[in-house]
Amino acid sequence: MNKNAKRTPLRTTAILVVILFIVAVLIYFGGGYHGRGREVSERRTRVMFDTSVQITIEAPKDFDFPATFTKIWEELSVCEAAFDAYDSNSALFKLNNSDSSVVVPERLAKAISAGLAYRDSTTGAFNIKVGELVKLWDFAGDGHVPTETELTDALIGLRSLTAVHGDTVVKYMDRPIIDLGGLGKGFAADAVGAILDSIPQITRYLIDLGGNIRARDKKSKEFRIGVRHPRKPDEIAGSFILPSGCACATAGDYQRYFEVNGVRYHHILDPATGRPARNCSAVTVVASNALAADIYSTALFVLGPDKGMRLIKNRTDLKAAFFDDNGEYIDGNLKIE
Repeated sequence: MNKNAKRTPLRTTAILVVILFIVAVLIYFGGGYHGRGREVSERRTRVMFDTSVQITIEAPKDFDFPATFTKIWEELSVCEAAFDAYDSNSALFKLNNSDSSVVVPERLAKAISAGLAYRDSTTGAFNIKVGELVKLWDFAGDGHVPTETELTDALIGLRSLTAVHGDTVVKYMDRPIIDLGGLGKGFAADAVGAILDSIPQITRYLIDLGGNIRARDKKSKEFRIGVRHPRKPDEIAGSFILPSGCACATAGDYQRYFEVNGVRYHHILDPATGRPARNCSAVTVVASNALAADIYSTALFVLGPDKGMRLIKNRTDLKAAFFDDNGEYIDGNLKIE
């Protein structure tokens, strides 16, 4: 590897992007967060899932905000502990380092089951078996451009058989290595949304897990969300309407990457080639839930605008917008203003 190659600290970049995305969201969030009438709003922020997590809740003044936020952080902590592929104490780490079937926590079993199912519905563009490839590219470290031999070997892991039966993940060898980076935050956002939806006193909320957003407003039908410019961190490429009760996510080549000799190698890998997808610079997806938004933003980024729009052309529950390197809208059925 060229020691003089330009590099970007991956984790720092991810958090910076999220903070800037949140700023864009708040700018375009209709009505603000100052409370309406007898309601007040409270916002809490923590660094979890290796990103900035921000939860905003609006409810009557006598609402027990501390108790609700405690439930939220507990739920997110459970998800984070289960999904972290790098923490040697996590259930996913232990699964990936096993060469046989493993009993896993309920949330992890559900997340893996969903990930396996979405492989078919995305024609293979989304694949949670890419863990060996992600590890090979070393996106959690300094970055590594693999050789063809290394890629060929790592791609074999995608063909390894695995299945979920109840709380047991069936493996027949030490492969595949599961990576939930493409769905973990969406899964967790839906889990938090389920908690908030079950509390009738809450009139409005916005859940933001690193740009994976789920929002509901009982008094309004929509939110306006800003999209970060893929090449200008302090600018937005436009905004769109997020219907109340829905979710959105953006996949971009600027979120985790390193550069070698002027070439950007980002973390969104094409399962067919094992290399970073090159068909666009960002994709924003609106879906009925955060899990679907998270997964399809990755899948459509891999497919690109032509194949991506063909995949969802008959889906009334999905809208997408594709952007090029200049932050220009190039295709999609999600209206960008």
